Amino acid sequence: MIKYFSSHCPRCKVLKSLMDKEGIAYEEVDDAVIYMPIADENRILSMPFAEVDGKILDTKQLQIYITEGEK
Repeated sequence: MIKYFSSHCPRCKVLKSLMDKEGIAYEEVDDAVIYMPIADENRILSMPFAEVDGKILDTKQLQIYITEGEK
């Protein structure tokens, strides 16, 4: 399962919709107290990002993960 960090930005909504369409299970985390330290530690500068199998993916990496059909 993907842990999806979101702030309800336009890209967040697009990628969430894409995961829904592809039937990808995820847990959405929309709490800056939780996601900001993770973003800082991994040098993530924009939302959304995700944790997949213990690895942090930025927006571009997450989009590739979703569109290549890895579920």
